[in-house]
Amino acid sequence: MSLFNALFPAKCVICSSLFVFEDQNLVCDECLSMINKEYVEYCSGCGSKIKNCQVCFKKRVFHRIHIFKNNDRYITELIYHFKMKGYKNLSNVIAEKIQDDLTDFVKKESIDIITYTPLDKITLKERGFNHLEEILKKIFPTYLIWEVVEKIKKTELQMDLSRDQRLKNLKGAFCLKDISIKNKRILIFDDIMTTGSTMKEVCGAIKKGKPDRVYGYVIAR
Repeated sequence: MSLFNALFPAKCVICSSLFVFEDQNLVCDECLSMINKEYVEYCSGCGSKIKNCQVCFKKRVFHRIHIFKNNDRYITELIYHFKMKGYKNLSNVIAEKIQDDLTDFVKKESIDIITYTPLDKITLKERGFNHLEEILKKIFPTYLIWEVVEKIKKTELQMDLSRDQRLKNLKGAFCLKDISIKNKRILIFDDIMTTGSTMKEVCGAIKKGKPDRVYGYVIAR
């Protein structure tokens, strides 16, 4: 901690309190302490808010999907400033929060490849990085992290759309890259799940490569 930081404290983007910062000057320690692993009741096959939903009794989307916590203003603001505002150093903060939970899940399910929801080329160029990849690189060795799917169509932000619009928006947006994933256990990593449309589309593209199993991990639901 520098003398400058102590003399000129930062203002938390979540609660507006002034705080003396060290690694990052956006979110105070009190707000960060609110971001912890929670028990979330959801369908383990698709992530819907209906536990063991009837759709997954007939045909599961994922072999299993795991959710770190419920969505709230603390995690939403943190991810927003990281993802949309370009504060890349927040990847360390988020990675520290989910590391134990995510690595335990990867070990338990014997995951071979960890992938993430990709960005289209235009958005990636505008932002300069994929926030999901940046988080994963803080937790796992690079040989485990693959870009399995590519986004071939620029879409509108899902948060701005209705459920029906989200489904239409993502139709045909993802395709499997020319790599072999046959008989592999694949984990798809994403930040916030609302309807689950994005994760389902990515999962559908991956299944064309005939993996052994496809899993999902979401930071907040």
